[in-house]
Amino acid sequence: MKDSSIIDQVLSRRVFDSRGNPSIETEIVTKSGSRGRAISPSGASTGKNEAIELRDNDTRYNGKDIKKGLDLINNELSNLLIGKSCEDQITFDKILNDYDQSVQKKIIGGNVSTSLSIANYLCAANLNGIPAFKFYAQTNNLKIPKPEIQIFGGGAHSGNQNSFQDFLIYPINEFSYEEFLNTVYNIFVCTKETLVKNNNFYGYCDEGGFFPNKLNQFDICEIICESILKNKLEPGKDVGISLDVAASNFYNGSSYKLYDDKIDMINLMDILDKLINQFNVSLIEDPFHEEDFDSFALLKNQHSNSVQIIGDDLICSNYDLLNKAIKNKCVDGIIVKINQCGTISEALETINLAKENKIKTILSARSGDTEDVFLSHFAVAWDVDMIKVGSFSRSERTSKWNELIRIEEKLK
Repeated sequence: MKDSSIIDQVLSRRVFDSRGNPSIETEIVTKSGSRGRAISPSGASTGKNEAIELRDNDTRYNGKDIKKGLDLINNELSNLLIGKSCEDQITFDKILNDYDQSVQKKIIGGNVSTSLSIANYLCAANLNGIPAFKFYAQTNNLKIPKPEIQIFGGGAHSGNQNSFQDFLIYPINEFSYEEFLNTVYNIFVCTKETLVKNNNFYGYCDEGGFFPNKLNQFDICEIICESILKNKLEPGKDVGISLDVAASNFYNGSSYKLYDDKIDMINLMDILDKLINQFNVSLIEDPFHEEDFDSFALLKNQHSNSVQIIGDDLICSNYDLLNKAIKNKCVDGIIVKINQCGTISEALETINLAKENKIKTILSARSGDTEDVFLSHFAVAWDVDMIKVGSFSRSERTSKWNELIRIEEKLK
């Protein structure tokens, strides 16, 4: 263990995420003065099995303050971490997990562990003077993963104006990142023009996509398809359409509430079948509630040649839940969010299991995100299949797309 890698300071502070809520920023400083800094993001739509945020639940910031987390880092956890090497990520994360042995970080809080773990990971790269995407590269053939970019928001990100949470596009075949961003821009502008023309433009959602006022999922998919066609491209052939149904958000334990209608799994399956067939939808995330592995498997089997079924709330970036999904043959891919499991080590463990079983990996931001760009670096370094950080507006989203532009320049 080289002396320059020894952690000398662990600092934390209150900052604010894209929704204006308090968030934890942590800095790891070594004896040589190298630093790593990271802000923990926050989700509005959360799975029941993901790491729990530590909030104060008092009068400050409407109960959302994080002073408990800051005190925990500055007064207790720092004492356990100072003197360790920032280059030993496994030991660093083990200290956090030994302090709180619950899967959901019920004591330490996923926001506390996430900011610490990522800050340390970045500190080691900075110590060596190498960008994180290159320092942690898992392949010699680094490339930009396919971007999955939101066009419309919905669900918990839009005041539930549309039950489905995300309507997105992504490149189907081999692509130039720079050229696809031009395609996204044209589709995004064309979509806005359609909304304005029809008096349906009401602003933007949490992740930067258009607000779906008075538009159902069929209306939205039709608008997106029209925008793709107007740009002389073909939906499902040149540009993929993907949906994040986030079905747990409108499931009440016995039925799904789609707008004002209560429907069962069969009705929801029928709606998804129609969207697939009518609009060439080729990727669907969380089509059913987070405990319904059987319905995930059924939809996957029915559309095995045309649609990828993705698990987010179903798996919560959890190694054991991914193992269960693999055994049940119910997903083609998974969403990975570092703060769902709470540490870099756990996220990588899940990603590696997915790769071993030929499950696609999609690294994702959260709806309450920040200006941090570490996801862009990790997506390239870890050789994930796709990256999903929101839409083509709002700076906490474009900062990550922009960082990928810089990384692509260095890969040429």
